[in-house]
Amino acid sequence: MKVLFLVRQLNIGGAERQLVIVANELASRGHDVIITSFYTGGALSKQLDSGRVRLISLEKRSRWDLISMYVKVLRVMRRERPDILHGWMHTQNVIATTVRLFYPKTKLFWCVRASNLDTVLDRVERLLVWLQARLSIFADCIVVNSMAGLEDAVSRGIAREKMVFVPNGIDTNAFYPSDTERQRVRAEWGVGEDCKLVGKIARFDPIKNHPLFLKAAARVAAERPNVRFVCVGHGDASYLNQLKELTRTLGIENNVQWVQARPDMRAVYNALDVFCSASSSEGFPNVIGEAMACARHCVVTDVGDSKLVVGATGITVPSDDVEALAAALRQTLDGKPMNLRARQRILENFTVAHLGDKTEQVLARSMEGRPPRVAPTLGRAEEAHPRADA
Repeated sequence: MKVLFLVRQLNIGGAERQLVIVANELASRGHDVIITSFYTGGALSKQLDSGRVRLISLEKRSRWDLISMYVKVLRVMRRERPDILHGWMHTQNVIATTVRLFYPKTKLFWCVRASNLDTVLDRVERLLVWLQARLSIFADCIVVNSMAGLEDAVSRGIAREKMVFVPNGIDTNAFYPSDTERQRVRAEWGVGEDCKLVGKIARFDPIKNHPLFLKAAARVAAERPNVRFVCVGHGDASYLNQLKELTRTLGIENNVQWVQARPDMRAVYNALDVFCSASSSEGFPNVIGEAMACARHCVVTDVGDSKLVVGATGITVPSDDVEALAAALRQTLDGKPMNLRARQRILENFTVAHLGDKTEQVLARSMEGRPPRVAPTLGRAEEAHPRADA
């Protein structure tokens, strides 16, 4: 099959990282894969298998450079004639739909990768999400990477029968336990083996709810002086300054380190004793799966598919309960240093091979003229209990 993905840009982000993974995987299986990017560049473009996956930039100049960009998309379609045109997120889904009007024989796929984003979208993006729902009747198949995202899409008017659940794939060859890397990063951060380290890895954005994490950290730090905390990410500098001010207000500025996102994330995960996701909204959170693949204990808020991912290998708490989060961190800090059950869960349910298999099956069904089918249950991935017994 010849598949053309339409994406905004390959910047660092969960959705973009998954596009790179699925593109590389499909190309390794012999499919002709093209990624057409609105904007040039993006750090993740370097992770593409350049020998198999073609990257075409439309060189969009600004948000409002629409007509020339649209013409360029049509030119790419005329030249490449893909079997499948695959939008990646709401803006690209809308554009892909209008482009497909000129190429009716091309199958139209969409990708929906988030839920409950009303509070973080601007007016234009909210309009596009609304328009996406109205245009969904034209899509041949809509791929969702989380059950939470599927239900959110249904609530917005997208037909359930058009959607298929294909969860993210975690590269377990890139993320795995490493004591050597653990010791290196902890030494770099000045964290001794007598200290416990709790980490939150997320962009500095209100939706990731760092304040909840910091407030829970303050409660734990008041009782356990040997516990340190680290926040790793990137984002708006002014918001980061607000978070740092909060640590001063809470009296934990000396207990919390702030680290910019870095390429050796496997080593960062391994440096932790406990990984914490305190988000107020998620789809399928890659960071949780990556931490689990590195055999880390996870404490997560019950948003998106976080609970589905951790299952019985971690602890899930409400997204607005500081005391519950602090209690879960205390419980987990008393556990064993490694959580091999977490890695096994990823190996059984959420690998790149699983992602490739399901994606390939869905694409093939569409090419055969068969409707999308809801993916079978994930076996052990369906087990989602609120407390860990490890």
